[in-house]
Amino acid sequence: MARSSITNWRGGTGGFFDISATHSGDGTITSCGVQDNMIICDFTALGSEETITINTPFAFEVIDIWLVVGNGENVASKTLTVKNNATALSSALSMATDKGVASTATLDEDQAKFAVGDDDLVLTSSAHGDGGATVYIVFR
Repeated sequence: MARSSITNWRGGTGGFFDISATHSGDGTITSCGVQDNMIICDFTALGSEETITINTPFAFEVIDIWLVVGNGENVASKTLTVKNNATALSSALSMATDKGVASTATLDEDQAKFAVGDDDLVLTSSAHGDGGATVYIVFR
């Protein structure tokens, strides 16, 4: 059965459920969706101070975040911060190491809750060149 709605997905056996996301620059969101209590968003060419805003079609609370830098998509001094609208939810995640893995050092529990349709889960780049990665946002 196709996963055509979040209700259908949650009531079924799971699998990858696509959710929409918007890139503020000219880069690409290769894939963004939900699987195994994680929002997984893969992107390329996230430029200086650009953002990716992820649709929130269900209520959830973020409990962990990590980032895997794409092969050859690292940028010296570049970081990514996960935010609830404009307020930081995570610490800055480094995108400086090729194929590097970064986990958030801090998680602001006051910013960790998202309501249905808020659409204010935002990935924000620091002021450096274009880079790509996959972000894993674990929720309950």
